[in-house]
Amino acid sequence: MKKEFKGISLRKHELEEFMGNFKDMPDRLLKYCEILLEGKDASPYCFQDTMSFRHIGVGLTSKCNKHCVWCYRFDPMYKNVLNKELPFEKLEKIVNNTKGKFRMVKLGGLGEPILYPRLLDAIALVRKLSDRVRITSNASLLNKNLINKMIESGLTDIEVSILTFDEKEEMKLRGVGLKDSIKKVIYISNETNLKTQVNTIVSSLGFKSLFSIVDALRGAKKLSLHTIPLFETQQCRDAGVRRVSDEEYKALLTKIKTDIDKYNLDWQMFPSPVGSVIDPVIEMKKKKNICFSCFEDPYISEIGEFVSCGRTKPFGGIDATIGFERAWNGKKLLEFRQNMLKGNYPALCGQLCYLKEKNIKRKK
Repeated sequence: MKKEFKGISLRKHELEEFMGNFKDMPDRLLKYCEILLEGKDASPYCFQDTMSFRHIGVGLTSKCNKHCVWCYRFDPMYKNVLNKELPFEKLEKIVNNTKGKFRMVKLGGLGEPILYPRLLDAIALVRKLSDRVRITSNASLLNKNLINKMIESGLTDIEVSILTFDEKEEMKLRGVGLKDSIKKVIYISNETNLKTQVNTIVSSLGFKSLFSIVDALRGAKKLSLHTIPLFETQQCRDAGVRRVSDEEYKALLTKIKTDIDKYNLDWQMFPSPVGSVIDPVIEMKKKKNICFSCFEDPYISEIGEFVSCGRTKPFGGIDATIGFERAWNGKKLLEFRQNMLKGNYPALCGQLCYLKEKNIKRKK
């Protein structure tokens, strides 16, 4: 009986964490429930108010100075979208023609945003859309002077990507110095007011090194850790790099949580060992074979188009300069969502994410 009660209590905790993904985002929850209830008969329209989206993403550039082995920029599908930069004039039109405000604007995507020539101007501009602006960087080009200038321009949050916590592996697989990245993370966390987050991809590559992530970063006073299951690109598959099992992933998250508590650190982690059990986006893919991202993850590509998600940019989208309110339910995006509901999504969606695969030719 005690064992049964413990199981009930754990399930309640899991569901509480699940519902936390919709905190202060009522329209996100409504749209999620609609798709769960209606499935292929759900509406392809998005009725969410702008503050019910977790963020709006902007890809400033698809140029990058590093070579992360898992990055989907190396998938053959992305050849035609590389080495692009978002014209600043287009970004101005997008911002000026958008009425609503968002919880956050994220500057990141397929490239290294610090390479964008007018980065500081872009940060200042997108503050019109949100009180929070986040940049995602590989950290190699970060320095104290640039960090201070970004803060002065309006930056509030920063994400630093680290693939492994083994110095030799990080240099070999990404061309990034691990010690240097860690030093910069600790500096930003302790010496600035930026909300600091470390992103790491969880895959069979360098998996064991991730168990030391807390020890490596414990000098940071405040930090968020975001572990991201691998999006399986073709070059990863060809190299034998795959996702880890759910059990391995949960064991990693449990170790991270244990270490955070052991050192009494003022950190957050996403997902938690409990929260990883029923992640809203992944679970909809697994249970309904529908991707929620194209309904709730507005993303502007490096050529100024709204695309259904940051990974579908090879298929093009809708001119974003007309503003969010007019573009987000435009014809091409509605068609993509309608096809998603029916299971008629591009083969790439099945390859990269958790949807059922289709038309994938495997090398023997």
